[in-house]
Amino acid sequence: MSAPDADEGFAGRGEVRSFYRRGGSGPLLLLIHGAEADHGMFDALVELLAPRFTVVAYDQRDSGRTTNGDAPYGLEALADDAADLIEAVGGSPTARAHVYGTSFGGQIAQVLALRHPDRVERLVLGSTWRVGRAIADFNAPVFADLMRLRADPAAHAPAIASYFLHDAYLAAHPEAMDIFRGTGRNDAQKQRRAAMMQSPPPAMDWAALQAPVLLMAGSADRLIPPEATFELAEHLRGAERVLLEGVPHIGALAAPERVALAVREFLDPNR
Repeated sequence: MSAPDADEGFAGRGEVRSFYRRGGSGPLLLLIHGAEADHGMFDALVELLAPRFTVVAYDQRDSGRTTNGDAPYGLEALADDAADLIEAVGGSPTARAHVYGTSFGGQIAQVLALRHPDRVERLVLGSTWRVGRAIADFNAPVFADLMRLRADPAAHAPAIASYFLHDAYLAAHPEAMDIFRGTGRNDAQKQRRAAMMQSPPPAMDWAALQAPVLLMAGSADRLIPPEATFELAEHLRGAERVLLEGVPHIGALAAPERVALAVREFLDPNR
């Protein structure tokens, strides 16, 4: 993160020490990354948002520089980690934040907003799907192909990456391929993450969600089709929608300017 006045640290409870980077000034905005990545996927987005927000990007359990011991965990624990981080970086037991969760991070964000409504001001859910619904239910061929490719991610990284980013971006940013090679986590971390993804989803009382919601999707998303993201509007009364034409799954990398614009407009207090 190269935003003005950037700093970094660790926060958490017990064995969990969540690494975060913070920059900018203004209302607190927490960014929650996808399953394959860590906080670094938001570097470009942070620079664009930092002039208006205090932006915090962090690493989930078994991601990046966060440490969390050997205990298994589920979505609820990841949501609790995010709530603890908002309190820590906000410097108050009553601290609140806007939250943007993308892909699997959007799953965490949904649970966070329901488990900790006192922590969330406004909620942006990008390229994600409803908690409790399996990807295989709405994109079975892609899910099956990814399962096959992930058996050897080092060999199949280009094919895996093609589901997340378009070819033009990968050609211009070959370093992005490292996200998909499976080298960012050790075997124990991979096993815990895999078990977490297979754990039963928490019960979701959608009617209890208090925060205003923006649903954001890319029309070129090969992994999570826009209709899967927008299906959440059936459960979240009053949710707004924005479709980013030509944007692939990881919009924060491929189109940070357009993602930042949508986020800023939704969070504008004068809208």
